[in-house]
Amino acid sequence: MALSRKKATTIALDPEDDRLLTRAARDRGVSRSEFIRQQLSLVLEQYRRHPRPASAGVIRALSERGDERELFRGRR
Repeated sequence: MALSRKKATTIALDPEDDRLLTRAARDRGVSRSEFIRQQLSLVLEQYRRHPRPASAGVIRALSERGDERELFRGRR
């Protein structure tokens, strides 16, 4: 990605978090900045808007059809 498309943000970390960030990024084989972007993306995913799947209404339709015990009446 081009740097011009990104917006810079500065954060302050305590020394222990700074060490852990360095270790985590090194373990993943990415830069500290890339590690932060990846992890932030995971957290922010819950705030992104996603369209509802077309099949979302199927459950409602099934519950409106009736009691499935009717299908097995007399079979014991």
